[in-house]
Amino acid sequence: MSNDTPITSAELYTRAKAIQSKISAWRRTIHKYPELTFTEHRTAGFVNKTMLDLGIETQTEVAKTGVVGHIQGGGGPLVGLRADMDALPIQEENNSSFDSERPGLMHACGHDAHTAMLMGAATLLKEMADEGRLPGAVRLLFQPSEEASDDEGKSGGIRMVEEGALEGVDAVFGIHVDPTKDLGIVASRSGPLMASADEFEITVRGAGGHAARPQVANDPIVLAAHAVHAIHHIVSRRLDPLEPGVITIGQIHGGTVNNVIPDSVYLNGTIRSFSPDARQLLQDELRRACGVVEAMGGSFELTIKKGYPPTVLDPEATQIALDAAAEFLGEENAPQAGMVMAAEDFAYMAQAAPGSFLRLGTHNPDWPQRYFVHTSTFRMDEDALPIGAAALAAAAVKWMQEKRAGSGE
Repeated sequence: MSNDTPITSAELYTRAKAIQSKISAWRRTIHKYPELTFTEHRTAGFVNKTMLDLGIETQTEVAKTGVVGHIQGGGGPLVGLRADMDALPIQEENNSSFDSERPGLMHACGHDAHTAMLMGAATLLKEMADEGRLPGAVRLLFQPSEEASDDEGKSGGIRMVEEGALEGVDAVFGIHVDPTKDLGIVASRSGPLMASADEFEITVRGAGGHAARPQVANDPIVLAAHAVHAIHHIVSRRLDPLEPGVITIGQIHGGTVNNVIPDSVYLNGTIRSFSPDARQLLQDELRRACGVVEAMGGSFELTIKKGYPPTVLDPEATQIALDAAAEFLGEENAPQAGMVMAAEDFAYMAQAAPGSFLRLGTHNPDWPQRYFVHTSTFRMDEDALPIGAAALAAAAVKWMQEKRAGSGE
């Protein structure tokens, strides 16, 4: 039966707070049993059963281990809501009642919370649909493998797009916990939000020998040192100072004992930027910088593995999402977010449909410190869970309402 009573963001938040204990229990269940990229079988099964119990139609094994749900409301736009499900290879050190029970694995990036919040949003939106009040349809995108890629170099986001999970979607919204922001804040921005992330590997080759006779060798450690020095000048001297970019060398391996000059040195690092031109320039200049090795009589092999593109957000979708959050949090708590050099494979979904990505504050100001993502002690204030669930649901509903109003329906 149709019901013309409009849905407000405040109502969605009230309903989300009413099921906070359920969302928290979902999050803790997922947190206890973390799974790595494309192995999220238990998590996907838990999500699928919960959706079916809510009366939501699902499709499983999308992008290998993903789950896609569908909520049908009245005639109107189709909005996608996305959460990622995979964990990280980190040993948890929190001593909570729901710490990871899998040694060496942890939900250290909040994907357990993302999944639980989307389950919460699905609960709210299904209630709206059952009441005849949902002015459109929702596609629930429970995505595997955001943290890593498979042997073909593809993450869960691009695989979902390739398998048609975004077909027909008029807009797509995602969310991510952000311990740099306090509880009660939901932020985003139009345009570039997160950077591209490419990986590189360099093998520097020289000529090994005895440490006491360096004159008859060509020390690849010295060659690599010159290369590192040249690489660290790329951003400061080759990239436009007004263009963000970073090159970081995260690994150097060479040598076995103190009295042997090795034959080669291995380096590994990352390149991050926000524009296609800067991305290409940094890759080109990286190769040129390595040329110092050849000038000194050595040789090098450089491999660049392209990763996620920049996450570029649609202005209209972002404004709608922020307006929806501001309606129940206040405008001062739905600010513009700053750009960050981290990367996200939500970028692929934002290329497939107008997209926006929300940054959810999870830090309790009364805590003695901030507990950052990708660390063994990451934690969040679970009062953020209903905020995130409501923010996702409200963004979807506000998009539907504005598009229907614009079409004259």
